Amino acid sequence: MRRIRSPYLLPAAVILLVAACSTNKDAFLNRTFHKLVTRDNWWFNANEKLNETVATMQKAHVDDYDQVLPIFVDGTKEEAQAMTPDLEVCIEKCSTVIDRNSMEFDGKEKNKWIDDAWFVIGKSHFYKQGYLDALRTFDYIGRRFKGQNRQLEAKLWLARTAIKLEQYAKAQSTLDEIKGQKELPKDFPHDQLSAVEADLNLHRGKVDDAIVALERAVQIAKQKKERIRWSFILAQLYQAKGMEDKAIALYGKITHMGAPYELGFHAQIFQALAFDRGDSRGLRQKLARMLRDEKNVDHFDMIHYALAELNLKENKRDAGIDELKASVKSSTVDTRQKAKSFLKLADLYFDDKKYPAAQQYYDSTGTLLGEDNARYNEVKTRAEVLGDLVVQLNVIAREDSLQAFAKLDPDEKEKRIKALIKDRERQEEEQKQAADDARDVMASNPAPQGQQGTPGSGGAWYFYNQAQIARGIPEFKKKWGDRPNEDNWRRADKSGTALVDVAEEEGADSTLAEPAKETGEPEWKKPESYLKDVPTNAAMLDSSNARICEALYLSGMIYKEKLKDVDNAIESFEVLNNRFDDCRYTPEAYYQLYRIYLAKEKAGNFMDFGGASSKHYADEITSRWPDSEFARLVRNPDQLQADEAARIAEDKAYADLYDQFRQGAYQGVIATCQGIATNEPHNHLLAKYSLLKAMAVGGMHLMGPFREALAQVQSGFPGTDEAAAATALLANLDRMSGGAQPVDTTAKAATPTYDAPAGEHYIVFMVPDSAGPIGQVQATIGDFNTKYFRNQPLDVKASVWDNHTQVVLIRSFPTKTAAMAYYNLFKNNKTDLKGLTGKGYPLFAISSGNYPRFYVAKDEGGYTEYFSKEYLAGK
Repeated sequence: MRRIRSPYLLPAAVILLVAACSTNKDAFLNRTFHKLVTRDNWWFNANEKLNETVATMQKAHVDDYDQVLPIFVDGTKEEAQAMTPDLEVCIEKCSTVIDRNSMEFDGKEKNKWIDDAWFVIGKSHFYKQGYLDALRTFDYIGRRFKGQNRQLEAKLWLARTAIKLEQYAKAQSTLDEIKGQKELPKDFPHDQLSAVEADLNLHRGKVDDAIVALERAVQIAKQKKERIRWSFILAQLYQAKGMEDKAIALYGKITHMGAPYELGFHAQIFQALAFDRGDSRGLRQKLARMLRDEKNVDHFDMIHYALAELNLKENKRDAGIDELKASVKSSTVDTRQKAKSFLKLADLYFDDKKYPAAQQYYDSTGTLLGEDNARYNEVKTRAEVLGDLVVQLNVIAREDSLQAFAKLDPDEKEKRIKALIKDRERQEEEQKQAADDARDVMASNPAPQGQQGTPGSGGAWYFYNQAQIARGIPEFKKKWGDRPNEDNWRRADKSGTALVDVAEEEGADSTLAEPAKETGEPEWKKPESYLKDVPTNAAMLDSSNARICEALYLSGMIYKEKLKDVDNAIESFEVLNNRFDDCRYTPEAYYQLYRIYLAKEKAGNFMDFGGASSKHYADEITSRWPDSEFARLVRNPDQLQADEAARIAEDKAYADLYDQFRQGAYQGVIATCQGIATNEPHNHLLAKYSLLKAMAVGGMHLMGPFREALAQVQSGFPGTDEAAAATALLANLDRMSGGAQPVDTTAKAATPTYDAPAGEHYIVFMVPDSAGPIGQVQATIGDFNTKYFRNQPLDVKASVWDNHTQVVLIRSFPTKTAAMAYYNLFKNNKTDLKGLTGKGYPLFAISSGNYPRFYVAKDEGGYTEYFSKEYLAGK
């Protein structure tokens, strides 16, 4: 059969293809062509990239098991920032396909894949945390594509986005709208609907409702990984609501569901932590088996912590403390768990009023605890307060030990000093042996050729290898926390007997590597070095007693005011009074005891069994120190409150006057300051009034009187902060008097008034010349914009601010919210903007209306304050 060849077939095919490319004709060929192009050439690639990007983030995401896990893994700010370039590509691809392939006729979209493209755009905005853009996109899909397959799923994501924006009412109404449909599509994700409902209830604090919704989600979950995760969260909620039996059963079930290692391991640990009553032997046996499994070595600390909790719940306090110490000792990489163990030990010792031990553990906790932890400030405060207390307790212990040593006969003194020297020799020998062993190991395992290195070589010795250092720093912080770079940091808090302290202070820190003296021996080997602080005469003994007296009083005040531990406070003050009949702090100690017992009596829960009462101490004070301030306060117990009320009134009066000074009412300020100095000689703010008067004189451009007023502050209030400020101002005036006209230190060009932040916005970045060529800075920012804001045209321009600084203006943003989103992404980027961020260069958002005022007035300081208040909520 002869094949027919027609010269018209190819041109006809081309004509048909060209005709099909048109989006202006509602024909079968046109619709089919654009559907295929949309699905296979654009949407498919964008959707695959979106799924791959999100899956990569979720795989790398690390959950915080100290909190109820989030139902959905949507990514942190840092993870969103890392995903942004890929998500922008997804948005660009789908925007292009919508622009080229949308076929709208009579208000209806004929290309059924266009709503899918919009859906990818919405999800991309969601995962890059552009929630307002995501909200608008999902809302548009829900309204524009009614009856199409993505309409209701978009509404589901609209609810998820509203939850992120804390628009809980909108989220609830959207979910109600979905559930109110007569019939949902066959492929609609019902499990996701229940999970979103649970998420909304959790954010609203409705845990019981969240449990009901999550139970339903677990039952109908389509994906195994979601069923396992939601089951774990459900068990956490059971535990939080006190349903320990349900929690323990569900945690046990999770371990047999094929859970990922971390989640399955935590399920076993949480099963033990949820234990509240009954027989714990089964749980203990399971934990013991886990300790024998080497794959759990990095989680041994968590297992010991769970055993500690079991012991504490069964009132085995000592065993619990031992397990917590084992937890700390076995810690490898989990700093969060190490901080929990430290904190638990600190709290236990604090509750037992064993403050020195509690201080050490609070201090260690503080180096590991994140600032976002709810107890961060409390831990830091307790560590500082207990640190102050331990200092005083160590002073008392040291001085008591030195005084006790002074009373020994010479033979016993010599015997004890020899024992100390012998113990030190043993320590030195152990350290020397350890160093020798380390050298032997290095000698028997030489570095491979080419890794002996010099500074800067690629395979260099550890301390020259920057890559090794970069890896080592996080490992150090995991184990030891964010410690300062200083010598002997592990020995910063010494404790022990006085003579050992002396030996360490004299030898260990200063002479360990010290060159030999004339005798050829270090100081710690000389017996006489241990005797220099021993009180051997009356003057040294008086000085030692004075230190003990002060330490007893200060420790008593810490107990009373900061720790609210009145029993230990009473003991400290009474020991002081019994040991020292009339030391510097004796009257104050009596007064503090008077205040403590007066408060007990007023509370109505005090019974006097031993003669100790407020009256007893009041009588002592008025008879022994009748003319003292303490006697005045005892005779009039309300005087303290009256004095405090007077101080508050004085503070308010000064604040009001300072406001007048800021408004330029210098004459009135000067007159008021003079009146205060004359009529209120006991005002506790006299030094501040004196400096304020001087500043008001300076504000009137009276340089001679300004200098005189500053000199009066110096002479009238020596040693105060105000005197130091006056000295600095005088020095500044002296420097300027060499040629240039003195500049008024108080008055600036009129500070502009800024309008409320609204409408179009810019980003201002102030760059010093030291940052490098301004063209390079602009190019770096331009590359950053292309990577993260490729679909948003941004202009980057530079202007001269002064002789040393230029202003980079990034514009423009339609709203304050959009500008602040850019600000946060810019500020937190440490890779693309390396060398620009983290340097403290001023960065802020500003409205287009406020920018000319800011630039003309050169008001960096004033606008920075305004930006902090209006944009950062005062942070």
